Amino acid sequence: MTCLLVVFLSALLPAAAQDAPAIFDEANTFFRQANRMQANNPEAARALYERAVLRYERLTAEFGIRNGKLYYNLGNAYFQMDDIGRAILNYRRAQRLNPSDPNVSRNLAFARTRRYDKFEESQQTQVLRTLLFWHFDLAPVTRLTIFTVSSALFWGAMILRLHRRIPISTGITAGLGLVAALFLGSVLYDAAIAEKQRHGVVVAPDVVARKGDGETYEPSFTDPLHAGAEVRLIEQRSDWHQVELPDGRRCWLPSRDIEWIDP
Repeated sequence: MTCLLVVFLSALLPAAAQDAPAIFDEANTFFRQANRMQANNPEAARALYERAVLRYERLTAEFGIRNGKLYYNLGNAYFQMDDIGRAILNYRRAQRLNPSDPNVSRNLAFARTRRYDKFEESQQTQVLRTLLFWHFDLAPVTRLTIFTVSSALFWGAMILRLHRRIPISTGITAGLGLVAALFLGSVLYDAAIAEKQRHGVVVAPDVVARKGDGETYEPSFTDPLHAGAEVRLIEQRSDWHQVELPDGRRCWLPSRDIEWIDP
């Protein structure tokens, strides 16, 4: 009996796996249909976007699929439904997996202009962005490529200098080594931050930020936060999270109102 059950389940698993591409294609079809109907029949278009979202979400929940294209499509569908919070959330997820994709970066930047809350970066962050512009302005894959190339050139120059086959100045060799070291530090910093820090997005239409982990605490700010506000996790207590906003302010938010970039 046990053997028969194992054989039966084994037969089902490939069939389930084969359903994923079909579900993805179906979701894309609903999305394209919604785009065509958006101008003349927005209500019908929204219903189609919702059907597309359900299928995209099913691929992540049931099949465990995590890839940039899926999250990018999901972000587009949420954006068309005016769910700015989940649009930014899924664009961020897509960017984490496909950091060099210009379409993801462009759509994420545009979605950020549509959110209600506007944040000014802290003075410390502004200074760092100015001093380490190459770290903040270049995609991780680009920085990794620059490190690889400069490192290879540095060691090649060192070998040539040792064997004195081709005269290479000390300045050029040192410059290549400096570039390699800077970009190696940048890549390693990203890896360390990815392990230690957790980032999320407010998905509730609005939420009152509190000074403590409960509804009885006073509001941290005069106005509530709104969907699309991006946060960094500081501490978790039960169903509350202390988070830091892009401008450096800290507050407590209910866990139900936040979704995290790393699902």
